[in-house]
Amino acid sequence: MFPPILPGGPPYRSDEDPERERRLEQLSQGYEGPWLTLLVNFSGFLAVFAGSFVAMFLLGNLSNGDAWIPYALLLAALLLVHAGLRAVRHHRRRATG
Repeated sequence: MFPPILPGGPPYRSDEDPERERRLEQLSQGYEGPWLTLLVNFSGFLAVFAGSFVAMFLLGNLSNGDAWIPYALLLAALLLVHAGLRAVRHHRRRATG
């Protein structure tokens, strides 16, 4: 059995088509990479998941004098890290157009 003949020529290797290389380079410029998006998504998950537990402990310790302060600081740190990463991603996206 012979394989079916498909229309079109053979697939180009990257060094055979300079026009294709130029287009691929233009498309890859300004791409922030998957790491920043991964960090933003993971920090959002931590802010929601761990932050909900911290918020429950915070509400439970409001009547215990100053015992709520570490929980408030932890919740603020989670939210500030997430907001900072989102701001960096937003700034990079706006800078690239």
